[in-house]
Amino acid sequence: MDLPASISGLEAQLRGDGEIVPDPALFSDPQVFAAERERIFQRSVMALDHETRLSEDGRWFRCDAAPRSILVTREAGGRLHALRNVCIHAGYPVCEAEEGTAERLMCPYHGWEYALDGRLVEPELSSRIDPSRLRLPSYPIRILNGLIFLDPAGAPADEAKSAGSVPPWLTNARVARRTRHKANWNWKLVRHSLQSSPSFFLDGSADHCHEFGPLSLLFEQSGRAVLIRIVPKFAEQTDFEVIEMATDDNLCTAEPATGTDAMEERLQGSGNSVSWFDRDVARWYWSLMSAGEKEPQGAD
Repeated sequence: MDLPASISGLEAQLRGDGEIVPDPALFSDPQVFAAERERIFQRSVMALDHETRLSEDGRWFRCDAAPRSILVTREAGGRLHALRNVCIHAGYPVCEAEEGTAERLMCPYHGWEYALDGRLVEPELSSRIDPSRLRLPSYPIRILNGLIFLDPAGAPADEAKSAGSVPPWLTNARVARRTRHKANWNWKLVRHSLQSSPSFFLDGSADHCHEFGPLSLLFEQSGRAVLIRIVPKFAEQTDFEVIEMATDDNLCTAEPATGTDAMEERLQGSGNSVSWFDRDVARWYWSLMSAGEKEPQGAD
């Protein structure tokens, strides 16, 4: 789809040397959100959770990964799969629960059953149908230093740009808690607010902040880490999940995030200030939306 004028207008601003003034539509227009869904959400590698959530064969969990509902499963031998949570029969969600253990996944609508790798098990259909059509769509998935990464764009897992700088100690970490939150803000506002306030989640500032695509952030602090998964819902509605992790030595002292009340209070505000949307942010955003188009060359 063509880019809305509020997005393409950033290119002209970046070519100039004046102050970047974002169009308010960037944070409220459904057409902008639709373009972001196509060019960012469905193309960006993201960190989903810690591998301990799939601690044994047969375990699965459901998560929202940008516009799609995803099932992450572990079948025999520890093989992981990321499957689209939509039955190929009538488009009904195969799983509505958050997580569970099962040998098969059964759609509650008409009882169609799937193996944990997404293959249709029941009912049996004509042998003339291509077997590749009789399975749930899947996406590349990998574990890196304990974190589960998904590539919704479909690139091979070993080529997914998820390496970043995942702290090695996370391999031996455990999850202290998971919480979910909602905000009536655009995802870019939510992302900036959370990224600029690690004290919401940690005691003091973070030692490091790691970015895994535009929709997942990791704050790290001496044996503790907080993974933030941003889930855009609509132009002015964003959910996000907070996954707190720690080493065994720090797990017993990992108290709930002390800034939760302050975070909730801020997210109830108007969220209208966009003074942070400067030239660097505009260049970052344009690089995501332009999808390989020539980078504007303007003044720094």
